Amino acid sequence: MTGGLVLILAQATDDTTDTVTEVLRARGVGFVRIDTADFPLSVELSAMPDRLDSPGWLCVDGREMPLASVRSVYRRHPAQFTFPSDMSGPEKRFATLESVAGLGGVLAGQRWRWIDSPAAVADASRKPLQLRTAASCGLRVPPSLVTNSGPRVRKFAAEVGGNIIYKSLSTGVIIESDELRIIYTARVCVDDLDDRAIGMCCHLFQQWVPKVFDVRMTVVGANVFPVAVRTTSEQARTDWRSRYDELSYDVCAVPAPVRAGALKYLRSMNLTYGAFDFSVTADGEWWFLECNPSGQWGWIADETGLPIAEAIADELVVDA
Repeated sequence: MTGGLVLILAQATDDTTDTVTEVLRARGVGFVRIDTADFPLSVELSAMPDRLDSPGWLCVDGREMPLASVRSVYRRHPAQFTFPSDMSGPEKRFATLESVAGLGGVLAGQRWRWIDSPAAVADASRKPLQLRTAASCGLRVPPSLVTNSGPRVRKFAAEVGGNIIYKSLSTGVIIESDELRIIYTARVCVDDLDDRAIGMCCHLFQQWVPKVFDVRMTVVGANVFPVAVRTTSEQARTDWRSRYDELSYDVCAVPAPVRAGALKYLRSMNLTYGAFDFSVTADGEWWFLECNPSGQWGWIADETGLPIAEAIADELVVDA
């Protein structure tokens, strides 16, 4: 594929996406950026799915963009659609479902190169699937248990020596009374386990890895960007996301088997991009924790100078 536009689906205020558009602009690559919060009030879609050569267009700020002119898509945390304030709650919910099925369905039906397709990202966000796929790709995975049974947790804890952690299976974000709460990874004392609470939903427990440092390894295509994340904070040692102000970063080497396993993992998940998290122990073993298919990378690039934006731009303009 040569020529054509890059379609960027990202929030207007997303600074990380700005770095990708700057690279594309410097290279003279045409792109159109859409904030899905502008749909349907200022973004218009007209599509004819049966017309393979001329399937329709998007109209953005009065500019028509033929769908046939798009070569690739960079999709990064699209915002929710915005509807008129006088619509009722049920009307907005129905309009949201119809817009996801309509706009999302039309875009997903095009023969574009995606970073990454919504279907692949949705599948790859399932943590049990991540752990199984990582193990099948030769990466070391801590003993893990997904359960809603308190007795099973205690049995599992005994099997792994009592050192276990709890991790959320989903985003770990709760909004209550307009207050945002994040559920971080936590060390678990077996005596404090509440069978009734465990029984209310699924939970992910893992053996605690006695790590020396963590690694955030951003992978784009065949490009691997491993960064050691170090801290002296006990809280951050359990989950470094809880104390960004107490972290330091340095680019590190990645063992060849880990690199090969990560690339195999992305191929298995039909992904071009992945933000891998590992814990590294004193004996040099890399333990896979998870891979976020749409994980943040902007701050890592800022801290280290790694050319992640350039690697993403390369993938968006590669001939297919």
